[in-house]
Amino acid sequence: MSLYQEYLKEIAERKENGLHPKPIDGGQLLAEIIAQIQDPSHQHREDSLNFFIYNTLPGTTSAAVEKANFLKQIILGKDLVPEITRSFAFELLSHMKGGQSMEVLLNLAFGDDPEIATEAAKVLKTQVFLY
Repeated sequence: MSLYQEYLKEIAERKENGLHPKPIDGGQLLAEIIAQIQDPSHQHREDSLNFFIYNTLPGTTSAAVEKANFLKQIILGKDLVPEITRSFAFELLSHMKGGQSMEVLLNLAFGDDPEIATEAAKVLKTQVFLY
């Protein structure tokens, strides 16, 4: 059974107990979800997009690493996902609030494309936290 199928089974079990799906924190599961997103004809593509966008833990989890790197590929035009535009990818990175998204945003800000660098800098200016 694939990690994705196991995750769907877990969601069904949690639903029976009145619980929402657990957020995705595993990089291997998210990598499988990303592969399904990249396949336009995959039967679970729409659900995979929703899990990717709305149900992946931010921060420093291995899933956050996968998510941030995939968003970077979309921003750079190396991956095409019609539902995730360049501006939406930046928005998703901004909601990750630190962790792996910071590394990706810094790499984009210091990259060769001035338009992408400017957008990354705009997002970075909103990512200030004081503890």
